Amino acid sequence: MSRKRLRTDDTDQTNQTPPEVVNDSMPLLPRRLELSIFGGRPVNDLVKVVSDFLYKYINEPNIEIEAKLGVLVDKNTKNRLFLPIACEAVIDPNDSLNSRLTFSSDMTLEQHKSFNEILNKRFSETNARNYQGARMTYIHTKDTDRFYNIERGGRVRVTTREGQVIENGVVEKSRLANLNIFSPRTRLDYRITVNIETPRELPTGRHHYERIKDRMSYTHQIFKFDLTQVKIPETTNMSGRDQRSNKELTHELEIEFLDPQVLLTERQNFEKKRPDRFIEIVEVFVNNIQQLVQYAG
Repeated sequence: MSRKRLRTDDTDQTNQTPPEVVNDSMPLLPRRLELSIFGGRPVNDLVKVVSDFLYKYINEPNIEIEAKLGVLVDKNTKNRLFLPIACEAVIDPNDSLNSRLTFSSDMTLEQHKSFNEILNKRFSETNARNYQGARMTYIHTKDTDRFYNIERGGRVRVTTREGQVIENGVVEKSRLANLNIFSPRTRLDYRITVNIETPRELPTGRHHYERIKDRMSYTHQIFKFDLTQVKIPETTNMSGRDQRSNKELTHELEIEFLDPQVLLTERQNFEKKRPDRFIEIVEVFVNNIQQLVQYAG
């Protein structure tokens, strides 16, 4: 039987601290560590910043939320951004640093193959007979995007598959905001973007730009993971004249909400003082991005 003794101070004090109980047999490391002295964990700071960013825009109609993996490039040096920090960080969207950054979402062919293998393996694991978690689904598509200039300076994208316009395939896409995240410990950074995709009528006339997308789409619960090879035809009409494409193939990986309505519903719950899962949803979104970025090395 373990021996416990009470350590006290003989000095009479008006304000005494609780006596210390000393257990001679107490292990150095408890069997279970509590998350904190308060019993829980604080909201991850990066998740909170992303949550605030999405909360600001989620009330807009026809919202698209996506994250792309890539590299933040300094326009001055033409190289990947350098910051004197040791871990992942969000760049303040209001800071002037963003004005001298571009984001290259093109990855190497080797990275593309690696992500393909990782996602295929995970698809197989989640579809095993004895798997208890949420199962992934998969579809391989080959689409063509054609872009048309319209009045007011806008641009309409028409997406076809096997010669037919796909469902919701005629939209005008406009960007609302970007959030750049620098990840110095990995080979890739990422950018979270909020867009508006407004349905439009099928345009007439000649398109001015075209791209062919060979895409493998994986879905898991409320998210879609698109691994895409994009090919621009050797000659395509850009800015009113034919120009040769600078690069035949690009490779992209993006994570997207299947339906951003799920976030809007949780925002409304929060505003009505009802229990909500807004932070939880954003945390899973960020978890997915971070794990894929880490797989890139």
